[in-house]
Amino acid sequence: MRRFTLSLAVVLLYCTSVVATDYAVGPGQAYGSISQVPWESLGPGDRVLIHYRPTPYAEKFVIGVSGSPTDPLIVRGVPGPNGERPVIDGRNAVTRQALDFWGEQRGVIKVGGSSVPSNSVPSHIVIEGLEIRSAHPDYTFIDDSGMTSTYSSNAASIYVEKAQNLIIRDCEIHDSGNGLFIGAFNGDTRDILIAGNDIHSNGIVGSIFEHNAYTEAIGLTYEANRFGPLRPGALGNNLKDRSAGLIVRYNWIDSGNRQLDLV
Repeated sequence: MRRFTLSLAVVLLYCTSVVATDYAVGPGQAYGSISQVPWESLGPGDRVLIHYRPTPYAEKFVIGVSGSPTDPLIVRGVPGPNGERPVIDGRNAVTRQALDFWGEQRGVIKVGGSSVPSNSVPSHIVIEGLEIRSAHPDYTFIDDSGMTSTYSSNAASIYVEKAQNLIIRDCEIHDSGNGLFIGAFNGDTRDILIAGNDIHSNGIVGSIFEHNAYTEAIGLTYEANRFGPLRPGALGNNLKDRSAGLIVRYNWIDSGNRQLDLV
């Protein structure tokens, strides 16, 4: 009887294990562009590995799916020979046509808020090792219907509409209206870690309403980031936050109308 129970447990463990896939993007990889990755059908344990190339990836997308506590969904930059981060550039960026999401004018990488994949609260996601830039009203992009559109003033390199258990780390975030924007969305956005990033040169010239980071969540931690000055002539704050349960520790915060604006 004990042998049968042990065998059954092994079978159940095998049946519930995650079958994950690596999606390698870049020169000589299985996927030549970011838009070829099936973002709408990714799942726990999957990794999108974006390899460095000298030419930036002019592409944009939404993450509307989830990982799991033990097997997060990972979007990772694979550095170049001298440690260069792969660049995702919002200027003239093209969106994967199989995706369908609103608020495209608000960001280069969006997390949460889509029709395809179906609308949910994405969770257990890691975004790391990338340079993400140029969600700015001076620039245009191709949306998921193939039409040319312009970024809004409050667009962000990373725009999080809603998410849980999200980690953004070791990224350079710049040349956007807001570098990073996170919305609370009725309390659905919670348990966020922003760690080891370089966030700088964001904002709109002459405007007080856009910032290097503008965020609101339940349980948000900023740790070991470098916040540089905003775009020359921008009048916004460096780190503006409206969260409950906010932790700001071990960061370098340089300049801004206010270095910290904790509303």
